[in-house]
Amino acid sequence: MIKVTYIEHSGFLLETEHAGFLFDYYKGAIPQIDPEKPLLVFVSHKHGDHYNPEIFDLINKYPHIQYILSKDIPVKWLLAKYREQKITPDEHIHVMNKNTSLDITLPDGRALTVETLKSTDAGVAYLINDNGQTYYHAGDLNLWIWEGESRQYNNNMTSAYYRELEKLKNRKIDVAFVPLDPRQEKDAFAGIESFLQYTDNRCVFPMHFWGDFDIIRRFLTKHPEYQQRVMCIEKAGQEFIIP
Repeated sequence: MIKVTYIEHSGFLLETEHAGFLFDYYKGAIPQIDPEKPLLVFVSHKHGDHYNPEIFDLINKYPHIQYILSKDIPVKWLLAKYREQKITPDEHIHVMNKNTSLDITLPDGRALTVETLKSTDAGVAYLINDNGQTYYHAGDLNLWIWEGESRQYNNNMTSAYYRELEKLKNRKIDVAFVPLDPRQEKDAFAGIESFLQYTDNRCVFPMHFWGDFDIIRRFLTKHPEYQQRVMCIEKAGQEFIIP
């Protein structure tokens, strides 16, 4: 069983029997988990709506915490802070570039693999293999088509997005977090539509919708065929249980 809690914007906590996975927290209440459980904290890039340095205070509560950070996150001051607390930073912080992979061993011996894709904006997207279960957090990897941009820009964006989707084509994804941004107006559905059509996905959470919960309902009204796969988030703190 997997429990997913929507925090705010692109921030989610995914919890399994063995570990917690915190993604792109920047505001809101972080749910409590068993402090003896490993907690893996992911930051896809340094934009203020995806990254809050307060996440590093969680180390005082969760001794088995690990941070997986995009390369653009500034870490030098963090390393100094860890040393002041007499904590070995290399045991807790992993910095990842695009198109790389990382193996992590949890305290109970379970092995995780984290892979990155190149964002179409900043930083990376994450693909996590957890003992046969696969989780995907897009960060700002999306089909960012804007009405005010040139045709060449939007064509280049489309090509870049599909290059990344191609890497997911033969991967079964159990839980995915994918942007659905109302600022794109008539093109807001383009990225998540392509993701749903192009990948083998089981459960998809829209994100990055700036508090416009109704855009999820509008999307599902247009695409009722996805009602069993796309989660209809209605409020911050909402919990979902995935068998």
